[in-house]
Amino acid sequence: MPTTESETQAQPEKELLRVFKEKLVQHIHPAAVGRFCTASLLEKDQEEVKRKEDTAGLQAAAELLLEKLLQQNNPGWFPEFVQALRQSGSEHVAEDLCPTNTAPPADSSPYRQLLRIVAPGLTQTMMAVELLPHLPCLMQEDKEQIYQTMKTHGNTRAADVLLEKIVRCGPEWFKELCKALRSTGDDKSLDLLLDRRGTDQEEVKPADASAMKAAMLDDPNLDEGYEEDVEDASVRDMSAIGADGSIPMRDYQLELAEDVLKGANNVICSPTNSGKTRVAVYICKDHLEKNPNGKVLVMVNKVHLVEQHYQKQFKPLLLESLHSQLGTISGENYSSAEEEHISFKQLVEQKKIIILTAQILENHLARTDEEKVELSDFSLMIFDECHHTKKENVYNKIMGRVILQKFFQPDRLRPQIVGFTASPGVGGARTHAKAVSHILQILANLDASKIKTAEKHEDELQKVVGQPKRECHITNERHADPFGDELKKMMQKIHRMIDMEGPGERGPPADFGTQMYEQWVVEMEKQGGMKSNRCVQTCAEHLRKYNDALVINDTLRMSDAFQYLKEFYTKESDRQDGFDETDRKLASIFSESFFHLEKLTKKSQYENPNLEALKEKLKQECEAKEGARGILYTKTRQSTAFLLSWIRNTPELNNLLRADQLTGTGTGSISKNNHMTPIKQREVIRQFREGELNLLIATTVAEEGLDIKECNFVIRYGLVTNEIAMMQASGRARAEDSTYTLVAGGKTGAGQREENNLYKVEMMHRAIRYIQNMPADQYHQEIKKRQRAICSELRARNNPGIKERKQAAASGTFLHCKKCNQKACDAAELRLIEGAHHVHPDPEFLRNVGKADEAEEPLQKFQEWSRIGSVKCRKCEQDWGMLMLHKGMNLPCLSVKNFTLRKQGIPPRRPKKWKDSGIAVAEFDYAQDIEMGDVAMDTSEDDDL
Repeated sequence: MPTTESETQAQPEKELLRVFKEKLVQHIHPAAVGRFCTASLLEKDQEEVKRKEDTAGLQAAAELLLEKLLQQNNPGWFPEFVQALRQSGSEHVAEDLCPTNTAPPADSSPYRQLLRIVAPGLTQTMMAVELLPHLPCLMQEDKEQIYQTMKTHGNTRAADVLLEKIVRCGPEWFKELCKALRSTGDDKSLDLLLDRRGTDQEEVKPADASAMKAAMLDDPNLDEGYEEDVEDASVRDMSAIGADGSIPMRDYQLELAEDVLKGANNVICSPTNSGKTRVAVYICKDHLEKNPNGKVLVMVNKVHLVEQHYQKQFKPLLLESLHSQLGTISGENYSSAEEEHISFKQLVEQKKIIILTAQILENHLARTDEEKVELSDFSLMIFDECHHTKKENVYNKIMGRVILQKFFQPDRLRPQIVGFTASPGVGGARTHAKAVSHILQILANLDASKIKTAEKHEDELQKVVGQPKRECHITNERHADPFGDELKKMMQKIHRMIDMEGPGERGPPADFGTQMYEQWVVEMEKQGGMKSNRCVQTCAEHLRKYNDALVINDTLRMSDAFQYLKEFYTKESDRQDGFDETDRKLASIFSESFFHLEKLTKKSQYENPNLEALKEKLKQECEAKEGARGILYTKTRQSTAFLLSWIRNTPELNNLLRADQLTGTGTGSISKNNHMTPIKQREVIRQFREGELNLLIATTVAEEGLDIKECNFVIRYGLVTNEIAMMQASGRARAEDSTYTLVAGGKTGAGQREENNLYKVEMMHRAIRYIQNMPADQYHQEIKKRQRAICSELRARNNPGIKERKQAAASGTFLHCKKCNQKACDAAELRLIEGAHHVHPDPEFLRNVGKADEAEEPLQKFQEWSRIGSVKCRKCEQDWGMLMLHKGMNLPCLSVKNFTLRKQGIPPRRPKKWKDSGIAVAEFDYAQDIEMGDVAMDTSEDDDL
């Protein structure tokens, strides 16, 4: 077919577009350019480009725009396109295509490379909305988008969008950004952008390679373990990604990844601070280069790690062209790259690498509607902190599906599996054989062909990682403890009340304030509930509070223990219903000793010696190290609050420490204010990372994954758990000359348990070496044997006949309040949501037997539901569970541990979890169950109703 004259004329212009395609994709504003191409593009084409920019990012939209322009044959398309570039703020690109002067535009690529390095830090420091009036280079629609992003996703994402937009604003963008930061007084961001060396007021010089290297090494938001030793030529330059997008890797990191790069399923075991997440990014990039249609999931077990991995590792280490292929989604429905309400299914369709909390994947694998995903949708799945892949953990549920498919549907595609851990642990083993068995089980659970450690380059690994100096401070017991003695006298009075009810099966342990005594109390409370003996049950509940107070007294202040009891009895006295003679006697025991206890809290000579040891250790760390920054681990959320109060009320420490709490997101049973929202968690971590805080008082929520390389001391205060937790906690001390210290009382046995953990770490390393040296046939036989057992267990659990029998067992099984024994409901009335939440859909339930305590705003937001309050017994106000908002309905979600299960002909039971109850309930059916009654509906966002 002959070529027309207009097509012939268009050929050089189209070739020009192809030549400059890479620059065009990197620099133009596609939706804005498309809007000005009114003659060349149809309105539907313009909308398609805009939609692509919103969902897939600027580069993908720019590629689509160029594709549509290259299809044009009308003679005016090219001049219109050049004019559109000028009108949309891309004059520098228009100048390349159609020069109007002889001076070429300045090259801004060094600035872009520097910005890629410091962007993770900038997005945490700069206030995006405040900069907008000082950035005339940004178009008004860009500013509106940034402002809207700030409202829906917060400042970090808004700053992210600002940086994406401004690099497309011509060669002067860097100078304008510096001036805007200076105009708003944001010296911290300006110093970070200019490598902390300042700049001339009128001119910003291009950053050279050494400046970029210095900026990266000085950035507190970059990966662990990359402090550069410039005198050691054997350590490669880790300062920036290569111009070709390559990721600099150390030799031991390449060794860790080598089998995975060949397609093997591996568990990669490497110490904290060794850059495992960088290895994960490297693996993802290599996988997608080899599999262009691949899909990668990076799963984490804590919400704050989603954003940390995205901001600190994946985004800085991947080329900007891949940023549009990155997505995040977590249990809090926070997405750093998407619309606020995007579904997981849509995210899977649009992105190539998704960082997420694992429960979201499990929920969507279990679905039966259009939102269901399949294992075959993914080509690679990475499990962060993979030592959790055991028992009922969500990682293990996902891998159970993989293993079932491996044995019973071998022809179906399965993803490659990679796990990362610093310590698989020994699972409580006391012998080498059991330690080996524990690790083999984790490897079988993850379908791993090998556990990979750095062997050939172990020397390099040890040089990079290092170990904090370990110390152990075991304090002497109090010479006298009249406060504790008074609590024990009060407990003896309660014991006499129990004795009046008849002899128990087992007498109490002699030592109050111990774990053994708490176990006895829990058993007494359980027995009282099952026998409907409210006196015994209530007395046991109060004894548990006294035991908690004794533990607090041993580790914190007398006033903290007193405050703990006072809050409990204040809450008890506020109860309107169900207050009987037993409650009155127990309340009088506390009130009779109230003033004596209060008086004792004022006598400092009887104060806890552990706190004095902790005070001296904190002073030593802060005074010995310039810019000291540390984490203080403690057992409970309640104790983090008490320790924070102690620090703020101790002048010697308050002048040294800028402290705050970092705890989990659940609400406590006494105080409604002792939990943190994920937003507050991220803010506290940001403040600590940037030095606004120099001490975090944390529960175990901060033991895994928290990556702050300036942290130079870790203290575990009276907290000894297992060898994994010990290694994770000590790994938070990442700065040079760091310390890890245990401070604990002598009678707790903490020192000996810490020694036992060190021995278990050595046992773990021996077990790993033994497994690595096993003959291949023997290893595969061991793995196959364990996986067949997994299949048998899962098939039995999922057997329809068993499920039917469990559902039949639910009928006639009644839930009774564990405190007052009021009948709540028949278990068969309950319905199951997302395979985990047992809800009662009938609104009469909350009108007759239960009561809802709805919060002013949601306590937690998840993708499919929100926790909006608590559910209690209407008679005695015992906690029964939570109030959840699901599909517009307020539903009581019941926790079985708060009930006694009773069925005629069967002894009463008190299971801790629903899976142990032996019953199953039907799945929630929106259409059917909503007809049970006038379900409370939340229609505040339904504009059409």
